[in-house]
Amino acid sequence: MFSVWWKLHEVVLWLFCLISPVGGAEGWMDGVAGVRSDKRVDGWTGRWGRGMETFGEDPYLLSLVGVAYTEGLQQEKENPKYLKVVACPKHYVVHSGPDQDRSHFTANTTLHDFYDTYVAAFKSQIMAAHAGQVMPAYSGVYTTGSEDGAPDCANKFLLKKVLRSEFGGHNVSVCSDNGGVSMVYATHHFVATAELAAAVSINATTDLDLGHDAVYSKNLGQAVKDSLVDPQTIKDSVWRNMYWRMRLGDFDPESMVPYQSIGADALNTNVSQKLNIRSARESIVLLKNNKKMLPLSTTAHRFAMIGPNIDAANVQMGNYAGNTDSSVSIIDGIKAYLMNDDSHAEVADIAACVDTACQSKEKFAEAVDTAAHSDLVIMVMGLSGHQEGEGHDRSKVNCVDVEMDVLGLPGCQETLLKQVVATGKPIVLILMNGGPLSISYAAAQVDAILEVWYPGALGGTAVADVLFGKHAPMGRMPITTVASSGDLPNATDYGMATAPGRTYKYFTGEPLYPFGFGLTYGDIEYTAIQLAPTQIKVGHAACTNSNQGRPYSLHQLKSR
Repeated sequence: MFSVWWKLHEVVLWLFCLISPVGGAEGWMDGVAGVRSDKRVDGWTGRWGRGMETFGEDPYLLSLVGVAYTEGLQQEKENPKYLKVVACPKHYVVHSGPDQDRSHFTANTTLHDFYDTYVAAFKSQIMAAHAGQVMPAYSGVYTTGSEDGAPDCANKFLLKKVLRSEFGGHNVSVCSDNGGVSMVYATHHFVATAELAAAVSINATTDLDLGHDAVYSKNLGQAVKDSLVDPQTIKDSVWRNMYWRMRLGDFDPESMVPYQSIGADALNTNVSQKLNIRSARESIVLLKNNKKMLPLSTTAHRFAMIGPNIDAANVQMGNYAGNTDSSVSIIDGIKAYLMNDDSHAEVADIAACVDTACQSKEKFAEAVDTAAHSDLVIMVMGLSGHQEGEGHDRSKVNCVDVEMDVLGLPGCQETLLKQVVATGKPIVLILMNGGPLSISYAAAQVDAILEVWYPGALGGTAVADVLFGKHAPMGRMPITTVASSGDLPNATDYGMATAPGRTYKYFTGEPLYPFGFGLTYGDIEYTAIQLAPTQIKVGHAACTNSNQGRPYSLHQLKSR
């Protein structure tokens, strides 16, 4: 599993070297080749619009994937002298909304939650993977040791005590998010002036001021004159920034730096295309398979494909995605699979909704008629960047005058689903989304459900491979999916145990899909499970399993 992440980000980083921001990162900034990507434990908020940029709710899993991610980007082990790119975990730390308040919000957390949940993945990036840069969040943190609730760019507890002293990140370059230093005075009102914001931020060891306001360049000189900043503090920051530029080979002849020769032929290669398909395929989660309906046979006479995401290659890319000249939508992938299988099956399709907001029922009757004249219906529904993304958390998208749950299918999608269910035809529901979807009605009524997330440019090929059984589904839910938004605590309350609790470790309700849930094709039986000793460390567990039907399943052992 983790080798896929390493390889995936090895391929992605070639695109950064060509200044093409793809795959959840933000490209080159401040003279340092920095790949910025989220390694946060905040998918559990549910409503948060950037859940697609995270790896899940479990700190340990997030740490393992994050280490593979960072090592694949920097490739320090492969070339100890030169890095391919400097990885920058963000947003440090205790940050997952509400996104519209992030420029002035201060999160209040216990010291236990801070270390046990929020900062664990950052610790692994610094101590195990040696990430070269960290980006503080816009928000502030109030906890024991940070009683002033300082914005993260000016928070000495976060940066000097935890990051540098406890985690050993003495050489890490800390780069503010865009405008983060300016927000210290302009929106947080932590200090009164830009000069004071520059002083408290660099004194907290924020080394780079990213933003058009240029708070550092305009104010640090005066701050030194006013004895607010020791000149040595500035020298230390300059040293940290220059150190990583030297690790990138910025001051060496290009002939000495192997990564300077990367050209456009590194884009969209067969290797990267295959990796896109593989990573998408292995991420698909089978949520329901009533009467073993899946995998589908290609011998069905007529398929009906219905839903706003049947032909939405742009939606498949998710947030922070670049452009590609090779894409395969879900419907294109299914048609190609049938053609390659010499199937004579027909595919009739109708989106029925203009987009995922689905505000018109005008095409519903036609969609129902299409379903009624088919042998099997494949519905592709879910979310898009209109419902989730940076700067906008999930909000209710009602169906005309019918109020919908904020975590449910937006607009009239569920109404469309109900009308198709009424035809009595077997239905496979394919969900495309980043954050969780509370789909209680669908879970009870349709025959099979595949969660495919945002599967990337060639996601249609991966979905078809799993749908028709060329590959068995092996994904597992990285988050707890609740039955409705009523099972979520207030978004501004960062207490992990606040009723009804967050993540599988604390949630006391009945989840729609628990963390780690995922089916596969065939029957699997586990026997002879042994723990040795009774108090175990990672890896000290064994079992015997038999898999009837399909050859692969991802095994997991969970303990509270």
